[in-house]
Amino acid sequence: METSFTAAALDPYAERITSGVATLGGILMLPTLFLYLSGLLSEGIAQTGAVVTVAVALGLAVWLALNYAIQPIAYVVTSDALIIRRRWARALRIPFKQIAGVSLAGALADVPRFGLRRSFNAGVFGYHGPFYLDPYGRVFFAATHRERLVAVARYDAPSLIISPARPRDFVEALREALLKSASDGGKAMPAQDQKASFLLQIAGSSILLSLQCVLLIDNPADCDRIHALT
Repeated sequence: METSFTAAALDPYAERITSGVATLGGILMLPTLFLYLSGLLSEGIAQTGAVVTVAVALGLAVWLALNYAIQPIAYVVTSDALIIRRRWARALRIPFKQIAGVSLAGALADVPRFGLRRSFNAGVFGYHGPFYLDPYGRVFFAATHRERLVAVARYDAPSLIISPARPRDFVEALREALLKSASDGGKAMPAQDQKASFLLQIAGSSILLSLQCVLLIDNPADCDRIHALT
């Protein structure tokens, strides 16, 4: 059984950045077009300038196309994995056994204005790729809207930050799927009687996500009490 959640529409910041990059690429093409129409493109200096501006414009076009291709369009919760479907690129699949927990991440709504140290793409058709945030460290974004962020903590990889259109419903659905998968045979958790500890540090005034918890495989009630803290 699959439950699909549509990705949130681009937030105003991402819309401005995307339209700004596209407009800049168009403006860079205007001098070359003018030189061509005026018959001056055969001049040596003009040719050099045209090559430079066209190269930059093409680079921006490639950057736009790349980020459009990897823009998430849906987050799908299956019986054993979270799948991120993208426009043109291959879908990302995160098995439940790699997921430590999930919660809302409203404290990151100010990214990239505050706390951003490094990023792959902070605004063009969304927020994609590895980010380094102060004070949270490394995370991986596959999001489109900063005010609908959800954090998915992973055991052996940076936390995944996504943005379903209905974040609360998504969190509830993924938590239920994780618990069901664990109760059906421990597929999403370590072996019976092993403890899996995790630390979620996507914390802020809007959520309580500084959690250091230990989940017992044979006691789902403990998981419910921990989830209630969020």
